[in-house]
Amino acid sequence: MQTLWPFALIAMIGVAVLLIWRIGATQPSQVLLGQDSIIFLALKSGDRENSPALDRLTDATLWRARSQYPFIGKDDIYWTDYLLLSSDTGITELRDVSRNFEDAYAARVQPLKVPAMALGILRTQHLLGITKRPDGPLPESEDEIEGRPDVMPTRLAFNASQAMRPEAQISMVNYLGYFADETGDKTAARGRYQRYGREAMRAVHRVGGQFLFAGRISEVLIESDSEPAPAEWDDLAVMIYPDPMAIFYMDQHPDYKAALDDRDKSLERTVVVATHAY
Repeated sequence: MQTLWPFALIAMIGVAVLLIWRIGATQPSQVLLGQDSIIFLALKSGDRENSPALDRLTDATLWRARSQYPFIGKDDIYWTDYLLLSSDTGITELRDVSRNFEDAYAARVQPLKVPAMALGILRTQHLLGITKRPDGPLPESEDEIEGRPDVMPTRLAFNASQAMRPEAQISMVNYLGYFADETGDKTAARGRYQRYGREAMRAVHRVGGQFLFAGRISEVLIESDSEPAPAEWDDLAVMIYPDPMAIFYMDQHPDYKAALDDRDKSLERTVVVATHAY
């Protein structure tokens, strides 16, 4: 019987690995895994009924969300709807849908491919209680929020988060613009932000959140009439949080707080909008 234990142990390890991979394979980001590129579409809705127009994109839609409140970098919401679309969505189709809105922009994005196993480990650790949301007090003023003020949520964002239904799942849409060096190159700043991003992803999962996507803007398909064109941003990212207040617990973890220096020194500017997927 003792000779069977090594095989039983190997079998149990194999089952555990398979289960973790399965959990990772069902994470929201995995719907994008087969896409070499995706289309990020932002729309500004007016008084016109636009649901039928969006319904025309149903087959191409990978993710869709509606803006709730500004979180970082702006005091108001300009775009009302955000969509991630499959790469084969035609420019004519995009323009036809955009005509039903006051304004629109679309950009082709090269998504970051995060292995299912890595996401499965992060998610499994949280589900098992190995990593969990800190239980320390939340900040009561902007002075208690660490980091550069222009890349951190304001008290208004904190209040808006508190005013949301506590069970509402929130998706944070991040626009990222990096510092350029003396030659205009942003490679070093992007690399530094990616170091922060790896720790941020761990912190997001610690508080029960999930990664949806991050990627580099490679092409402008539709330029906005009023807002900065996508070409004026470098990367885009979306993280999902289980409730509106979850994000405020992230910086209570020492490793995440230490990574804020990389974020502050790599970002020239950023805008973050809280949205609700539907």
